[in-house]
Amino acid sequence: MDKTRILIVEDEGLIARDIEDMVRHAGYEICSVVGTGEEAVEKAETTHPDLILMDIILGGEMDGVEAAEKIREQFNIPVIYLTAHTDENTLQRAKLTEPVGYTLKPVEQKELMTVVEMALYKHQMEIKLKERQGWLTTILQSIGEGVIATDRFGNITFMNPIAEKLTGWNQPESIGKSLTSVLHLLDEDTGKLVRLGIPELLANSSSSPVNGNIQIVNYVQKTPIELTSAAIRDEKENTCGLVLVLHDLTERKRYEEKLRYNAVTDHLTELPNRFLFFDRLNVALAQAQRDFQKLGILMLDLDEFKKVNDTHGHNVGDQLLKGVANRLINMFRKGDTIARWGGDEFILLLPEIRQAEVAKSVADRILDSFTKPFEFDGLKISITASIGVAIFADDGGDADTLIKNADIAMYHAKEAGRNCFHHYTHEQREYARY
Repeated sequence: MDKTRILIVEDEGLIARDIEDMVRHAGYEICSVVGTGEEAVEKAETTHPDLILMDIILGGEMDGVEAAEKIREQFNIPVIYLTAHTDENTLQRAKLTEPVGYTLKPVEQKELMTVVEMALYKHQMEIKLKERQGWLTTILQSIGEGVIATDRFGNITFMNPIAEKLTGWNQPESIGKSLTSVLHLLDEDTGKLVRLGIPELLANSSSSPVNGNIQIVNYVQKTPIELTSAAIRDEKENTCGLVLVLHDLTERKRYEEKLRYNAVTDHLTELPNRFLFFDRLNVALAQAQRDFQKLGILMLDLDEFKKVNDTHGHNVGDQLLKGVANRLINMFRKGDTIARWGGDEFILLLPEIRQAEVAKSVADRILDSFTKPFEFDGLKISITASIGVAIFADDGGDADTLIKNADIAMYHAKEAGRNCFHHYTHEQREYARY
């Protein structure tokens, strides 16, 4: 079986080499490494990679978003964006190019490979779905899963078994009834009834989708569907009826939801990952600025976690990380966010606090909770943590600064003997520069 071929687009040489090493180590083939958007488009055309890892901010006249748009339109090659938390406008542009994934810099091996595997799987599923839809369209002339036919007055003449299940009606009962009395549709976004204009549908000779996120409602459940309609005409082009195709979107919606969940969740601990943490932090910062509030950032690193892996193995280490995550979750308010930052590091967001002492008190409670050993699989594992605290707006006015300063404070806690917390000070930042 041929190896998956990946094109890397990154204008920083050291980062590009690191990503190249990660990709090769995971068993993928590198078809090229380039540093500009123009080169990316050229290589996409000449090398036909299976996947592109695209830095958003690139040197040259064409940034990563513009390059990805051209590649999507011309070659339909899936793109994963590499981003170091860029501005909102650029992120909105990036979303419009329909990437198959994002990963934040600095790139981590496990996170990157998870995103790559998900992206490849998603793209293959999309290809298969398009092939299947094309096959059904060719063979059945756009007739999908559920089929309802009416006469020229909008009264039902046929309903297949899948349509019976979706509507809650059986064919004998539905024959002769008006379409609007059998087919009950809701707008998924507003919850309002969707009224079908039968005359308008009958006037449309081609197969056309009914726009909007639609749910079909029966006596038991609501089901998301894609609804397509076309008028039935005889050889003289006289309208003699209507056919509606109801495609059940339940599995697609479930798959999309799973993809969304995996994109923002750490697979081991099921905590939010960096991407979701940044999103929540920026929302909390906007609210704090508007309401003149403080918020706290706590960076937590397990002390000597490597010894646990070396002594008991990585499976035990993973169990410990999950135990830490569960213990932290049970300690905090509903509006707080606990995320896995990577490795044995966790990061906590405490919005809407009145003073810095609240965050310090939380850090004390965390350290106190770690005095109780973690128990699983017949083992008792004792471990401590070092915590760095940074407060908005005392210790920084933006997400990157607050996180960096909490990290600096955490390393000072390490140097102070571990199993303690440090609140960030300006002197610590000056010290960290040397």
